[in-house]
Amino acid sequence: MPSLTSPVAKLLLTASALSLTAVTGCGVFGGSWDVKLEVIGEGSGNVSYAFSGDNDGKSENGVKLPWSKSQNVGYGFNDVAVTDAAPVTVCRIYVDGKLKDEQRKPDAKGTVGCFVNLQ
Repeated sequence: MPSLTSPVAKLLLTASALSLTAVTGCGVFGGSWDVKLEVIGEGSGNVSYAFSGDNDGKSENGVKLPWSKSQNVGYGFNDVAVTDAAPVTVCRIYVDGKLKDEQRKPDAKGTVGCFVNLQ
């Protein structure tokens, strides 16, 4: 049996830890949901979004609406926001096909956002 300090044992322990981290983030050992972020409206806007476990978030500028992204996620925060959008712009977040948040009133700067925390 290899010592726990051997290179092979270290490699196996690291691989096991990474595998466990990867599956727990997707909800294998907890909750798991299909999340759809959606922005509908006329024209285009700058969309920023993040799914559970996405530490940095993403943004897409000058996106033609409608826009949507879907992902299977574990516990945590999911959000979508649009800026420089027309007054009729709406954001929505669906969880397992059910509408969980909808915002219909962009502010004076054309910004509207939605947020859902899965626990």
